[in-house]
Amino acid sequence: MKRKHGIAMTAVGMAAVLGLSACGSDSKDDKGDKGDKKPASAAGSAPAKDAPSGNGVEKLSGKEISDKAKSELRSATSLRFKMSGTEGGERMDVDLALDKQGNCAGTVKTADTGTIELIKLGDRVWMKADEKLWRTKANPQAAELFKGRYVTGPTSEPSLSSMTKGCELTALQTKVGQDDDGSVTITKGAPTTVDGQQAVPISAKGTTISVATTGRPYPLRIEDSKDKSAVTLTDWNKPVPAKAPPADQTIDITKLKQSKQQGL
Repeated sequence: MKRKHGIAMTAVGMAAVLGLSACGSDSKDDKGDKGDKKPASAAGSAPAKDAPSGNGVEKLSGKEISDKAKSELRSATSLRFKMSGTEGGERMDVDLALDKQGNCAGTVKTADTGTIELIKLGDRVWMKADEKLWRTKANPQAAELFKGRYVTGPTSEPSLSSMTKGCELTALQTKVGQDDDGSVTITKGAPTTVDGQQAVPISAKGTTISVATTGRPYPLRIEDSKDKSAVTLTDWNKPVPAKAPPADQTIDITKLKQSKQQGL
């Protein structure tokens, strides 16, 4: 359990990074639609008074749009990503907010195994698995002991450290664009909407990124046709909603090991 979900969360974070990296630099961009069409869902409707103004990216080339989206990802202080896809043939859903300080909060859910809630603040981590997961991965005594409780410990604790690898926003940001080799052709599609926000899609190597055309040019959604995964990015530069659980709902794994009541 510990290794698999740690790897899964890291892979999910990398999905967003690799999606942007795939749209690298290339002089053969398809200029595509010039952005003078309104999305069908927005046609004929007047903009709200407080609606963000257009940022003009829909008039740019695919490479220029990609560069702007990558710049926003590199400079973000925090974000939240929601991912649906498969890993190793298993359906997985992730909802995780993370920041540059390494704090994070969210859930990892698999159809076969169960759900894990994860909180990380500084060098401390809390993990709560549902009963289904404990029944699958722990012995009966441990499953009963941990039911409804958070297991907590320092990030240096081997039993917990792998779970926190997906919390490192800075590590993900350093990967953006590293595989750019100037050989990728980027195509630009017609304006669309992502969760009600206007966007323009750019595509390369089977990956499509929808970039906001109002407000900041954030990458809003990343879809991979190869593995049928989708990552949605929201809550840009907002504080991670993480706080330590009450002490009476936690079990300190360090103290547990010291008392030889192991079961993980």
